Amino acid sequence: MKGKISQWKDDKGFGFITSDDNQKVFFHVSSLTTKGRRPEIGDVVVFVDKKDDQNRLKATSVAIEGLPKTSNNKSHTQVEPKTKNIFDYILIIVLVISVVFTAYIYFKSSNIESSVIFGVPAVIAFLLLNRQKKPKNSSFNCSKCKKNERFGSRSITAWNRGLTRLYCNTCHVQWLRSRPSNNQAEVYSSSKRGGCLGVFTLIATTATLGGYSVVDWLVQSVT
Repeated sequence: MKGKISQWKDDKGFGFITSDDNQKVFFHVSSLTTKGRRPEIGDVVVFVDKKDDQNRLKATSVAIEGLPKTSNNKSHTQVEPKTKNIFDYILIIVLVISVVFTAYIYFKSSNIESSVIFGVPAVIAFLLLNRQKKPKNSSFNCSKCKKNERFGSRSITAWNRGLTRLYCNTCHVQWLRSRPSNNQAEVYSSSKRGGCLGVFTLIATTATLGGYSVVDWLVQSVT
C-alpha cells in the first residue's frame, strides 16, 4: 500500500500513515526499511498493512520514498567493534620487552636507579594502548529506535569500552530510567572479562616486580 505520514511523534518513535484509500494506519520507527533520517510529516511511504492482536491496523515494512533501503537491519544497528591495529601490537611488544628487560637489569645489578629507566617505555606503551580511539563511521543507528545519530563523547566512550549496540540520547535517557537488571550488567561484564584478563595480568606482573624492586632497594638503603 501507499500513503503519507500524517502524524509523527519523534520523541516516542511512532506515528500514523494516511493511506491512499483514506485509512489511518499506526506505525513504529522499528518497522522502517529505509535509512538516512527519521520520518517526517508529509513523507510518502510504501508499506504493508496488517492487523495486530487487538484487530487494529498496523503498518510493517515501511519504506520512505527517496531514501535508500537497509540491506541488513542488524548491520546498521551494530557498529564495527574496536580492534587493535599494527601500532597497538607494536606497543604490546615494546611493553613486554621493556618489563622483561627492566627486571633483567635489576636482578643482574640489584640497582633500582640503573634499571628503572628501562621501564619508562613500558609506561608510555601502556598509556598509548589505553588511549581513546574513534570509530571509522561518524554516525550510527540507534539500536532501539533506529535513529541515525552522530557519535558524541558518550557513545565514543561506550564504543571504546567494547559496546557495539549503541543508543541515541533520547533512548539512552530512557534506558537509564528503566534501571537495567543485574542480568544485563552480568552479560556486559562477562563480555569484558576476556579482554581485560591480559591487561590485568600484565599490570599485576609489573606491579609485583616494581614492588619487589622498591622493597629490595629500601632494604639495601637501610643496611
